Amino acid sequence: MRLGMLALTAAFAVLPLAGCTADQHASDATATTTPAAERFEIEVADQEVPCTGVAPMRCLQVRKDSQAPWELHYFGIEGFDYQPGFTYRLLVEQRPWVNPPADAPSSTWHLVTVIAKNPTS
Repeated sequence: MRLGMLALTAAFAVLPLAGCTADQHASDATATTTPAAERFEIEVADQEVPCTGVAPMRCLQVRKDSQAPWELHYFGIEGFDYQPGFTYRLLVEQRPWVNPPADAPSSTWHLVTVIAKNPTS
């Protein structure tokens, strides 16, 4: 009896897949695509500063334009090994973050390359 129930359950589990065609799977994948990543250059200041996210923490100071004021960057840059006492020019890639936590941004930054790293006086 137990083996029969197991076989019946397996048959019902496979049944919904039997009606799908390859074209339907492809259109489902297309419908869930995310926006393309964007690359840009940023400057990173020579020191982190205190900031408050969910709790008190330290944030990078970044800007895209060297004439603009520094902005706080709360979530770090994936692959970037920050060292205080240096200013950086980076090429980063901003990628969509699918299903981010409620208090997180909708995208993440990833290091592409360090263009310049200069010690400060």
